[in-house]
Formats: sequence, structure tokens, C-alpha cells
Amino acid sequence: MDVEAKISKEEGWKREISVTVSIDEVEKAFGKTTQKYRQQAKIAGFRPGKAPVEMISQKYGEQIRQDVLEDMIPQAFDAALGVLKLAPLGTPELTSVKFERGEPLVFEANFEIRPMVEVKGYKGLKLTKRVYDVSDADVDSALESIRDGAATTVEVQRAAREGDVVICDLQKIYDKLNKVKQSEFKGMHIELHPERTRPELFKNLVGMTIGEGKEVEIAYTADEQEADLAGNTVLYRIWLKQVMQKQLPTLDDELAKKISNGQIETLAGLKDVIRKDIAGRAESAATRDLRQQARKGVVEANPIDVPEGFLRDHIAEVTERLHKRDATIQPETIKQQFEPMAIEQFRWDYVVSEVAKKEGIDVADADVEMILKTWPEKSQEKPDPDKLHWNMLEMKVSDWLVANGQVTEEKYQPQSRIIKP
Repeated sequence: MDVEAKISKEEGWKREISVTVSIDEVEKAFGKTTQKYRQQAKIAGFRPGKAPVEMISQKYGEQIRQDVLEDMIPQAFDAALGVLKLAPLGTPELTSVKFERGEPLVFEANFEIRPMVEVKGYKGLKLTKRVYDVSDADVDSALESIRDGAATTVEVQRAAREGDVVICDLQKIYDKLNKVKQSEFKGMHIELHPERTRPELFKNLVGMTIGEGKEVEIAYTADEQEADLAGNTVLYRIWLKQVMQKQLPTLDDELAKKISNGQIETLAGLKDVIRKDIAGRAESAATRDLRQQARKGVVEANPIDVPEGFLRDHIAEVTERLHKRDATIQPETIKQQFEPMAIEQFRWDYVVSEVAKKEGIDVADADVEMILKTWPEKSQEKPDPDKLHWNMLEMKVSDWLVANGQVTEEKYQPQSRIIKP
């Protein structure tokens, strides 16, 4: 579509454009839409498609006008963006529309454009790599976890102790949010371990005897995976049915063979594998941390003004999504929590795009296709190719920033999760 377009106002990232579509284009659109109605109209005395055009225009005039307007404005707007070489962010706002048959279509639109800012300070970022030396104690701790996982159980007739596995029946008595549909839970296996059992259950079950019952109230956090439990408080009646004592296997060559399906012959060999595994995970953690440092450093070096429309649309989208789960969340609370993250993400995305252009960093389509081809068949759905391409580009840019940074090493004590198998 041929249009006349001009920028009528510039203010920061905001643009106001004026667009004019010629009378010829308008008449062409009216003729096409009228003919469509003519083909579909059922008018007494005429076969479909044979009624006079004037009769169609008189009968469906307002509907035809609305259809033409709704079709032409998006097309004209896209054509105007091409003429003016602008890339908008978010949804444009129409400020005025002049549209009558026999006259040009004229409208104005406000929108924000993608900012054009010179990215700086992305070379030579000062980064610290956390280096961890794996100790014998780390290997021994991991071996104990493996040994515990290979343990068998035997039923015992005594009170429950720490380390036992107990079998319980639970009955729901009270549900604060009235969301838990199930009222009884039979034969629940619970391991009495302070790090693996909910504190309320661990505290009450240790010391209970077979046949004994107790009331236990559990307050679940908001990030609980099960939706009916998230943020909920539930009171249960618990009956202890069985106590199973763990029997740990001996740490020897036979255990190494068993847990590795014959791939590892000796306990010493298992220790070597564990040591390498811990070192590998510590190295992966250090790499992730370096990427995060690079991201933070380059974003802080480029405090780009974020377009208001982008933030408005983003917060509106987040608000709609959260309100589907909890309509009581206040919009101001959502804005305070999510706006800083949106600003940081916008700046990072901009940096990734600009650094990739300046340094010639790209992801080959063949690499994306290879990942999609080898994606597990059992997965519910494959990732979107465009999103996958962007994620791979982010990773390559992150690694480029690290490789071109000033990296110093520092020994550290990792979180326990890093050294566990």
C-alpha cells in the first residue's frame, strides 16, 4: 500500500506520525469489501453475487465502512513504518482518524521506538571467578549420600527415630483456603531426616509409637509446587502405621559395582568419579556466576532509559497473568516487584543485541535446527525456534563478555548443594 507518512513529533523514545492514504487506495478497498458482501448477501429476487452494488452499499454501508477502516489502518501503519524506517515498541495509540468515502484516510499514531544508544563499557569487565578445591571430606560426604540412597529397610517394633522411614495415614481436618480436595492420604512414606522432611512432621513423628495419632498443622509457603497447598495452612490427623529402620550397605568395591551397573570396579574408582563430578559442578557454578557478573556489570555500565510504553505493557501483562491466580494482589505491589526486573531485562536484551552486531556474534540456523531435531521425543512441546535462537545468542554474548573481561580467581566455600551428588 502506498502511503504518505511523516514524523510530526519527537520526544525521547516517543514518536507521533501522520499517515495519509490516497483516495484511490480508499476507493479500491471499498470496492473490494463491497464485492465481498455482494457475494455473500442474500437479497430477495437476486441470486448471490448478482444484487446491484448500490443496493449492497445502501444495505451494508456502515458495516462495509467499518471493515474497510479496520483493514486499512494496520496496513497503512505498517507501510508508514517502512517509509519512515521506524521499529515501534508496544501497541500504537491512534490519536485522530479522518475517514469518509471519497476522501483520503488520514490518521495520527503515537508509539515508542526501540532506543538507539551506543553500548559502552562491555570490554574489560572486572570479574571474579570462584575456584573451589574439592576435599576428601567432600568426597566422603557424597559417598554417605550415595550409601544412604542404596540403603534397604526392615520393619521394627519400636518408637520412630531420626533416620527411620515411617508409613502413616493422614486425614485432613482443616484447610485454611479450602482448596485441598482430598481428605485422606493412605500409606504415606516419610523419611525422618531433618533436611528432607517438613519441620512440623519431623518434630512430631520422631518419638511416636505404632498406632499413635497426633494432630499436626503445616503452614505451606507461597512457592509450594502444588497449587492447592501454596500459601495454605492445613491441619492433619496423623496415625503412625509402620516404622522401617534403614540398613546401610558397606562401603566397598561391591557397592561401587552395584550403583554404577558394573561401570566402576572399585571403591577407589567411585571416589575418583565423585571427585571429578563435584569439581565439574563447582566449575559449572563458577561459570554461571561469571556470566551473572558480566550481565550485571554491562547493564550497570549502560543505564538506558526504558520506554514508558514498554514498561506499561509489560506490567499490564504480568498483572493479568497474576490476577488469574490471585485477584487480591494489588497493582502497586506488582509494579514495585516486577518493574525493576523488567528494566534490567530490557537493558540486558538491548546490550545483547548491540554487542552481537558490533562483534559479529551470531547463531547459525543449522545449530538451532540441530537442537530441535535432537529434542527429547517425550517432551510436551519443542521450544519456539526464535526463542531458542535468542537464548543461544544470549549465551554466546555472555561467554564473549567473560572471555574479554579481566578475570581474577578467588577460592571459596560453596553451598552444600554444589558438593552433593
